[in-house]
Amino acid sequence: MDLKFYYAYGGIHPVIGPVFYASAAALPDQADSQRYDLYVCSVLMAIAQIPSSCERIINAISSIEDGIESSIVEGGNDVLLYMDATGVQVDIQVNDDWIGQPQGRFTLKEWRKVLEQWKRLLEMPEDSQEVLMLSLP
Repeated sequence: MDLKFYYAYGGIHPVIGPVFYASAAALPDQADSQRYDLYVCSVLMAIAQIPSSCERIINAISSIEDGIESSIVEGGNDVLLYMDATGVQVDIQVNDDWIGQPQGRFTLKEWRKVLEQWKRLLEMPEDSQEVLMLSLP
């Protein structure tokens, strides 16, 4: 699965000027692109608006991988990540059809890579034209 991370131009705000939004998307025409768009890309801004939020969730993943914690629940803004040694279950609370679904299940390794790339994007200037790519197995 190939994902791209970028800043999308959101127009001109009358007070603050140009507005850019941190964005992620699965490249189209891939077998699971809709699943990754919904359960990964669309939830990133809800759970990790700043680099330290990414780091907090990455540290939670490390705690599980190292056997320090058996399970951790992270999230925010109507999105919960249920993490344990078997992986990450993403539940989007605004729709009952998006809770507990097998399509919302991912490996710890996948989420670590996604969050590392998302953090890199959030550390870049918002007006950057750079697109970061990530290939997941």
